[in-house]
Amino acid sequence: MYLIKNVRLYTGEEFYENGSVLTDGDRIVYAGEESKLTAPPLGGKKITVIDGGGGICMPGLANTHTHAPMVLLRGLGSGLPLAPWLDTVMPIEEKFTPDIIYTGTVLGIMEMLRYGVTAFADMYFHSEDMIRAVLDTGIRANITRGSSSPEGVEYHRMLVDKYGDASDRLKIYMGLHAEYTSDEKTARLAAETAKELGLGIHVHVSESASEVQGCIERHGVTPVRYFERLGLFDSPAIAAHTVHLDDEERAILASHGVTSAHCPASNLYLGSGISDIRALADAGVNVAIGTDGAASNNTLDMFREMRLAALLAKHRTGDPSALSAKETIKMATVNGMRAMGFENTGLLREGMTADLILLDGRALHLRGAGEVESDIVYSASGGDVKLTMVGGQVLYANGEYTTVDLERMRYEKAAVDDILRA
Repeated sequence: MYLIKNVRLYTGEEFYENGSVLTDGDRIVYAGEESKLTAPPLGGKKITVIDGGGGICMPGLANTHTHAPMVLLRGLGSGLPLAPWLDTVMPIEEKFTPDIIYTGTVLGIMEMLRYGVTAFADMYFHSEDMIRAVLDTGIRANITRGSSSPEGVEYHRMLVDKYGDASDRLKIYMGLHAEYTSDEKTARLAAETAKELGLGIHVHVSESASEVQGCIERHGVTPVRYFERLGLFDSPAIAAHTVHLDDEERAILASHGVTSAHCPASNLYLGSGISDIRALADAGVNVAIGTDGAASNNTLDMFREMRLAALLAKHRTGDPSALSAKETIKMATVNGMRAMGFENTGLLREGMTADLILLDGRALHLRGAGEVESDIVYSASGGDVKLTMVGGQVLYANGEYTTVDLERMRYEKAAVDDILRA
């Protein structure tokens, strides 16, 4: 059991200036005003007390679209638009062995835990080695292979058979990389196999204007209409980016319950554009937030993404109230968790899974004159995170990891860098 006391508690729904959280196993048994917390029945259990020092305690963040191993390619191809950027990155990725993928995934997870991410949705290859990293570190994750062929689609059967029941912290989705990297046979097979196996789907959708135009030339319709026609959205789906959409496409996504994973920094970095998330949300689409890979962002800091998402919504609409801080936090927490298939996390309340983070109580910039939600979205950064807990287990605290050997990972990173430079 953990008692986190002396915190400014933001549950995702309510704020308590003097709050506390009590966990038992992987569950929250109390989250509220500290003065109203009564002594719990211990039953022989030991309570570990964590003094939050007046810092903000809040739900863990959900990175709803990323490619964790790409921390090994951070900054590669800087200044290039999407297509030539991919042409630069992919030849280096061909050097990635299963061991390199494992190392890169652990490094990405370490960065995310450091920045308060308790769950992430990832699309890459060598998925078994990514899953091994997830299980070893204890983070929550939704893993899929970015398939571009029928063989890639069929690979998911093995993942389900081998890892489908491996952990309640792991979800497996069907992955289709994108329309422009697959043919109609592969996309249709992905849709049919996902339904057969009861899987959700993760796919890149309408990231760039050239992608949309190319799809129209190849299939006569835009990517959203193409995927709907093939039945890809008949399963729960995460559509990454969704930058270039019209009103009808937003309505299509909403009608199928598709989540838009908004990646503002990556879309700006590659010059792809700005997704109109206000229009998406108003159309009824579940909007979540992701960092994309570090190679097209340079950081996995979800606090930066929240701030940028809120500011870009204001810019896009010309309305400073276009996206409130509270709604932004919801996109970066509970909306993303639901999209990944984690139904019992994203909020701090009794009975929910104990996925939470603690921000530095000594940080004067986190005590603004306005609401705490504004402090979180506009003032906080990943560097303010002092503790990250997933499923009631502290995975990161004050610069230390409980499931990762930091010095070993420094050595592994240096060894991989030498291989990739050769």
